[in-house]
Amino acid sequence: MAAASAWGQEVEAVETARIDWVAEVMKGGLTSVVLILVGLAGVAFIIERFLVVKPSNFVPRPLIQRIRPLWQSGQFAAVIQACEGDRSLLGKVSHYIARHVHVPFDILSIGAADLGSREIRRQLQRTYPLAVVATISPLLGLLGTIIGMIEAFQKVALMGDTGDASVLADSIGKALITTAIGLIIAIPALGFYHYFKSRISMLGNALEEEVDEIFALWLRAPHAPEGGGEPSEA
Repeated sequence: MAAASAWGQEVEAVETARIDWVAEVMKGGLTSVVLILVGLAGVAFIIERFLVVKPSNFVPRPLIQRIRPLWQSGQFAAVIQACEGDRSLLGKVSHYIARHVHVPFDILSIGAADLGSREIRRQLQRTYPLAVVATISPLLGLLGTIIGMIEAFQKVALMGDTGDASVLADSIGKALITTAIGLIIAIPALGFYHYFKSRISMLGNALEEEVDEIFALWLRAPHAPEGGGEPSEA
């Protein structure tokens, strides 16, 4: 009976010691609130990147299948018409090339490459906020920890030798919670930042390969004069 009673008391103590994480987070005060807002901003950036950084916005397969035969047969006006309603990066580059087939090949290839690289850089810039979130979050957490430790040492100084150790432990726990929140936000933000950078680079390479294929089809197209094709309709 005594053993059972002791075991029951231990279980009750463990249940009492369970952490209320919501209350612990709120102990961080203003720093925790700022970290939560930064974390929500990071989630918003991640969702936006998932919606934008996908093959259909860079090199959509249906558009490739639609315009390749047109390039091969030299139907530049049809390429322009097919790309006008397409908002993908391949659609923009194909539309640009088809409208300027009368330009010498060397100049046209540079212009198409510049158009694609500008959009790739723009997408990389839109991914950069995730790196900012990953950098700021642990720094804010560290700031909250330092503020909490200053508070803990002030309590020790005021209470002296008569102070209760539980009070100091509570202050230290309050100080460390902001660092934990900052790391919880920073780690996935940094991971997604590198993931989207890699994905954009991969889609950029796919776009470059498809543009090279377009130029190859254009140069082999019937009645395509050397240095450029037929002038397209404005």
